[in-house]
Amino acid sequence: MVDFKIDEGNGTVSVEAAGVVESAIEPSTPLLSLRNRRTQIVNELYTDIKVPRWDEPEIYVRFKPVSATKLNANIEKRRKMNTGDWSYLANADMLIDSCVGIYAVVDGDHDNRLSLRLNDPNGSWTKFDHELADALGLETTRATDVVSALFLTEGDMIDVANKLFRWSNIANNEADETF
Repeated sequence: MVDFKIDEGNGTVSVEAAGVVESAIEPSTPLLSLRNRRTQIVNELYTDIKVPRWDEPEIYVRFKPVSATKLNANIEKRRKMNTGDWSYLANADMLIDSCVGIYAVVDGDHDNRLSLRLNDPNGSWTKFDHELADALGLETTRATDVVSALFLTEGDMIDVANKLFRWSNIANNEADETF
């Protein structure tokens, strides 16, 4: 039960309940505005990168920033596999983990982003998933195979991974040496 409120004149309201004074931020204060603005910024933090060699339709992948924690875990996991393509697979994992969605643009109409789901161009976007595999005519269950199929050459995939990496602002000498 609240006994009374004390306006401290600094945007903070102290509430005494059963002898304990608790402080809360009023809804209209700049601090709450910062929280809301931060949430908005995080939700708008993405980049759309065109998949090389796909012109009609143009295909884009929307990415969120790369998670350094996930990236490092994927690098270690792939490195321990002891295969010659561990670096390629670690880059593919980075694209998969950061993918928000994949869409097509027809006739340069960038306001009309189409789904790559079979028979559902206005549906939700695919990711590197079985629905994109179906659209590409693949019989696979591995997301890394879907990445390989969408990017027609290893160089194309590595180039997009590098663009995403640089955009995410986590590139440093150690990470560059790893890849």
